[in-house]
Amino acid sequence: MIDDTLKLRPGALQRVWVMSDLQQVDPVRARRCMTMAVEDYRALNMPCDQIWYLGDAVEGKRIDRVREMVAMQVELLQPLGAPLRYVMGNHDFDPFQYEPNRPVVAPFWETAKTVPGWKTTAKLDDFYFWDSLGNHDVLFLSDHVDSGGPGGVPRWICTHGKVHRDAAAYPWGPEAYAKLREEIAARRRPIIIAGHEAFPGGNRPSELMRQLLPLPASVRIHFYGHAHIGDKVWLKEHLYRKIAYVEHQKLMQIDVASLEDQRGDEIRSVIFEIYGDGGFGVFFRDHGKRRWSEVLLSA
Repeated sequence: MIDDTLKLRPGALQRVWVMSDLQQVDPVRARRCMTMAVEDYRALNMPCDQIWYLGDAVEGKRIDRVREMVAMQVELLQPLGAPLRYVMGNHDFDPFQYEPNRPVVAPFWETAKTVPGWKTTAKLDDFYFWDSLGNHDVLFLSDHVDSGGPGGVPRWICTHGKVHRDAAAYPWGPEAYAKLREEIAARRRPIIIAGHEAFPGGNRPSELMRQLLPLPASVRIHFYGHAHIGDKVWLKEHLYRKIAYVEHQKLMQIDVASLEDQRGDEIRSVIFEIYGDGGFGVFFRDHGKRRWSEVLLSA
């Protein structure tokens, strides 16, 4: 039925492959999951204008394994030819975040800055960056970390929508989030937001992001990762909730996680399309079974 429905839709003006949370400590498992996703994506013959990778591309303290998994993902994703946009997630900081005297190292972020056509935050300390997609502006929200501590040891780390370690050293107070909200409101074009975490109302929401609410009416949709669909330990009663709304707003937010089937229950991602009348489609893909799970069409 979904395949037949896809044949009826108009041509997309823009199309994006949205993914997050490969998040493996074992390079063999990581390659298996990413290979299945990329091979299925190729078979769909739905070339995308961009790839949005919403954090947690890697996991684990062993920097040799982390770098191996970064190289593997560049090997598989770069040949697709689509510009990639990356935001960091909490597991990007695994090599140092659990040991108080270790300096910052973020291999996927470092590599993303060197691959032609790929983009991420300008600095490790930044919590957002802007991009564009057709006639939309896109705001990417990232986990972030202090890169200016003595000896490279971070004074603060921002994950899970909270500031860890020395909160007093965190440079982005309420005024910074208020300024960003003003910037969102001042933009003349419709806006899409994508980040590692959800706004309140979604799965495992960020309290820091609450400071951006209420979001201006120009925001059309939010995509996020972090919360692995099917993970009953962290999502509890909401373990299968993919579509939610921002608290007190008629604004959908979409959980795209995860690219693995150890914590999550599928190797999953989303294809996002924008149409000529301003409507959009969100297509939920199960890469293991090579099938569409659900389709969301919005006016």
